[in-house]
Amino acid sequence: MDTLSPSLSASAFEDDALDSLDVMGSDVFLNLRNSFANIGFNESNIRDQYLFESDPDGAFILPKLHNRKTSHVSSLDALVYLFMGQESLSVDCVAQSTGSRFFSELQEVNLIQIHEGGATCQATVRIEPVKKLLVCADRFPQRSSSIEPILRPDHVYRPWDFSAQLYTRIIPHTQCESFLEMCCGSGYVCLTAAQHFAQSVCGVDINPRAIRFAEFNKKLNGIENVTTYCGDLFKPVQSRTFDRIVAHPPYVPALVDSLTYRDGGVDGERISTDLIRGIPVHLSDGGEFHSYLVLSDRIDAPAELRVRKMLGEYAQEFDVALLILAERSPASYLLKRTDPNPFTEEYEQKYEACRQLGIVKFLSTVLTIRSRRGGSPTTFRNRAISWETVRAMEGPVAKKIEERKKV
Repeated sequence: MDTLSPSLSASAFEDDALDSLDVMGSDVFLNLRNSFANIGFNESNIRDQYLFESDPDGAFILPKLHNRKTSHVSSLDALVYLFMGQESLSVDCVAQSTGSRFFSELQEVNLIQIHEGGATCQATVRIEPVKKLLVCADRFPQRSSSIEPILRPDHVYRPWDFSAQLYTRIIPHTQCESFLEMCCGSGYVCLTAAQHFAQSVCGVDINPRAIRFAEFNKKLNGIENVTTYCGDLFKPVQSRTFDRIVAHPPYVPALVDSLTYRDGGVDGERISTDLIRGIPVHLSDGGEFHSYLVLSDRIDAPAELRVRKMLGEYAQEFDVALLILAERSPASYLLKRTDPNPFTEEYEQKYEACRQLGIVKFLSTVLTIRSRRGGSPTTFRNRAISWETVRAMEGPVAKKIEERKKV
């Protein structure tokens, strides 16, 4: 019997597993993370040992395990192909390679389910390592599937996506006392901050399912100094201020919001605008806001001046810096974001909306806003010269602000 049975199922984490989160003891999570660690399920190890191909949407596609004998599948193979490759493996293959005890633990917390009369099993979640963190998110259908994927509206996105990884690179890892992530999703950025550089961490998301995943991931990784809130942008934190605020908000233009993690209104800026408007109230003196998002140049003003206007009456108290990674015309950008067929009625309606709003260009942007301490405010905009610029991105925008002030 083959060790692998392909499946096109896009089943998400069963809600009863999330509902049972509060009754799972800390020892259950400790055993799980120790088992994953002992097998070597970490980012460095996996990137070294496996070939990942990426489609234009950033979905990682793994080589298949077809026709391999059970004895030739390592414990790491089994975990990678279950939780990242989203494959259906034989129960015997997984139990023998990972050990019966670990296999039972995975079933206990509903991370895997048994199918086909007990012959095969499949992961109920996608688990991706971020460094040595374990991050659970909803399964994502492979784009190679002939079946058009249908995601639930509250789908929780994965960290091993191109834009998500770029977002993590732009966040400075210097020490800070208080850290807030808006639109936190599965919570992996909050966990990274709590583990490495922030004393107190808060995460906010409007999607209740995202917060449940974030809480699961918090317990799975044994990290305590993170507090998550479900609510609309800054409302849950009321009047609190933070030294560092970060966000990767939904920015895809949509006539009707159908995916919480993705859709940002007709111009893609609905959530980003409200987010920027809240910065003056919630950013501490000398604090910084960092975001990877899509903004637009318009007939009446370029993006950097539009950001300053969003800051309202407090605009002169902040430095604003944009690092432009890519520019696209409305026609080009909307075509890229039209799935699966271009030039539909929906595309035409979006294009007309962009025309009426005066959108000239869509800009993939790293935005930094800093509460300044004296002096006149700085506004600047640079274009990333190469991907090397992006890869070495930690803290460059703040550095550019300082360089600009010295001129």
